[in-house]
Amino acid sequence: MVSPSPEPAPGPVVLALVGPTASGKSDLALEVADSLPFPVEIVSCDAFQIYRRLDIGSGTPTTEMRARRPHHLLDALEPDDPCTAGRYAELAAATVRDVWRRRAVPLVVGGSGLYFRALRDGIFEGPAADPRLRARLAAIYRRPSGPRWMERLLARIDPAVHRRVHPNDWVRRVRALEVALAAGEPISRLQATRRPPLAEAEWRIAGLDPPRDLLEVRIGGRVRGMFASGLVEEVQGLSERYPGEWPGRLAIGYREVLGVLAEEPGPRDLPDRLRTAEERVVIATRRYAKRQLTWFRAERGVAWVRAAAGDPAALEGVERVFLGPA
Repeated sequence: MVSPSPEPAPGPVVLALVGPTASGKSDLALEVADSLPFPVEIVSCDAFQIYRRLDIGSGTPTTEMRARRPHHLLDALEPDDPCTAGRYAELAAATVRDVWRRRAVPLVVGGSGLYFRALRDGIFEGPAADPRLRARLAAIYRRPSGPRWMERLLARIDPAVHRRVHPNDWVRRVRALEVALAAGEPISRLQATRRPPLAEAEWRIAGLDPPRDLLEVRIGGRVRGMFASGLVEEVQGLSERYPGEWPGRLAIGYREVLGVLAEEPGPRDLPDRLRTAEERVVIATRRYAKRQLTWFRAERGVAWVRAAAGDPAALEGVERVFLGPA
């Protein structure tokens, strides 16, 4: 354990703790913040914790946790106020600079890979989607020779994307064609012009990678705890307050419960349907955790710690990353 004696903040450093859901990032962030020899403030990097009233389903840190250290970008927006990765990056970069001005060190904590990449590397929003162009491309793709023709077209107009993006990733390949045809330039060239919002920052990034069997147990416990803590009631309240579309409807947990509430089961059927929804949330969360690990393993500069919160090895490993070279 590092001595918590106060020392000056080490320049424009940004600490980051990333990894899959249920690995205990929020709890471990507080432990690490208490152990480091300089003041630390926590900046959330979560696509749903940024919204108010999405507390149980998003695993928002509790009031008690927030009282221990300053937390930022929690409950910052109304649930019907969409937040893109670009908007998050602007908010988070401004928050990081405020933390630096207070001579503290920001600790970015979360598992939203696209938001993290937008904050560290910047993001290319590109031209708005063109429904007519997308419909034409989709119609071409459905033809017998369509996929092969589009492969050749993409290889000619954006060979970098053609090499980098898997052939089965239809969405990203069509988007690359859309951008190239609409902007007159390949998306790979346009993406290269993006600027990091915090160009002067020194990033120290730790990634949690618990053993798979442990992570699955933690996911099951977390999901069951969410339902026991009132997830259904939280979703009911949100659906009544925001009857239209709101981004949180798409989040794991919320969408499954909303699906049950949209049906018209009899009173005796509802508990069984909610138990089924709970198991679906467990399965969906496991799959999401796997995608998170795949995403962050592709990020440069992540130092992996093979443990979860609660294991002394996790605290020691993250401390080593955050303290940097001796």
